Amino acid sequence: MLSRIRSCTWLLLPLLLLSCGKVSSLFGSKTDPCSLVTVAEAQQALGEPVAEGTPSEPRTCLFKAHRSEGNTVTVQLHDTSGQDRRAWFNKERLRRDSRLIPGIGEGAVRVDAASLSRLTFLHEDEFVTVIVASTKQKYLADAVTQLSRTVAERYGASVTATIPSTPSAPIAAQESPRDAGSRIAPVTLTHTRPTPDPGQDGPKKSLSIDPSNLIGTWHTRVSRGTTQHDLLLVIKPNLEWSLSSMMEFDGILNAESGLWSLERANTFKGLGWKGTYRITAPNTFATSGSVQANWKRLVIDQNPSRIPAELWNLRREATSVPVFQLKTVDPDLVGQWEGSGTYAGGPATFVWAIQPSAATDLLIVDSLKGTVQTKDGLSQLQPAQKKQQRVSVIAVNDHGLTTTDGKINLKWNKLQPPQSTETRQL
Repeated sequence: MLSRIRSCTWLLLPLLLLSCGKVSSLFGSKTDPCSLVTVAEAQQALGEPVAEGTPSEPRTCLFKAHRSEGNTVTVQLHDTSGQDRRAWFNKERLRRDSRLIPGIGEGAVRVDAASLSRLTFLHEDEFVTVIVASTKQKYLADAVTQLSRTVAERYGASVTATIPSTPSAPIAAQESPRDAGSRIAPVTLTHTRPTPDPGQDGPKKSLSIDPSNLIGTWHTRVSRGTTQHDLLLVIKPNLEWSLSSMMEFDGILNAESGLWSLERANTFKGLGWKGTYRITAPNTFATSGSVQANWKRLVIDQNPSRIPAELWNLRREATSVPVFQLKTVDPDLVGQWEGSGTYAGGPATFVWAIQPSAATDLLIVDSLKGTVQTKDGLSQLQPAQKKQQRVSVIAVNDHGLTTTDGKINLKWNKLQPPQSTETRQL
């Protein structure tokens, strides 16, 4: 069973991106990663004073900020065979959250997160990865790109002038921030995005909101780690509400002789899920381990019955990741399945598409319920579970509303026309 892990856990890394084999680049084998970045350059990337770089194995150098050791600059060298190199780079290029960066080495790809940006470029037989992780630096993507160009020049890789790949705007305000977290906790009301700029158009704050104006179906999208969450908030006329969160993963499945394992495509190698399975009846099976659920086969074009239709329609089209390794999939498991059970310690609903090629897509939906309450003229979403935090509605208009947990705001768009979900089980 997966444990619930806070979203900031990944900041304590760095993680290895590739396994290190024998050194195939003579130049790279003699290079100290700490020699590729100066303290002044690391300080400029983080925007705060840093300590001298400290080497660690394998072939990694870490620069830590003086005041917050979680804010770091990491330089790492990886050697790999030509076949592994092509497979890994192609896999990174196809990630939904990656960007190809021209003009650095023989090819470069960058992944941006809310508090971390990672850029990896290829030179001869090695990958070089530069990571800038900070909760204070607002321009992480620009910082890691500029620093990577410096590293590439010092490493001997080709560098050409290019147009900046990202606008000069805070990384937290962009739509694509994701990171390498491997385990996502069930939905809570504290999933938030940074407060938009005061100059942006949108609903204005009101001292008093009529709760009846909140009735309807609302949607927003946030990122937690490499995972995108589609959130659906349904507020009924009796002011009861339900909140559903949909997470979608793709990866490679190995399922044989009662054992299954799933390696996620949009995370670091070695982070995945596993467990056991057993066929319980024709067109049904059960799983244990990371995902505990009972599964029922869906026929072609059949929509799942336990997921709100509005949320199901917001999912992306299933994508198949390239399968470079030999995998085995039990033929009885091939197809599309709907399941219900537990994930990360809480109840959840699942849809699992399994292909004969071993490519797979797994969708997980969590839910939360509560009531709308008014205090001092302010409408609040009060969860039925007392341990969950209340969220206040601070603005509303015909097309959207804004909620806050007291620190950060989250914008919601109203789905038009609203579709009733009163009789649908969440």
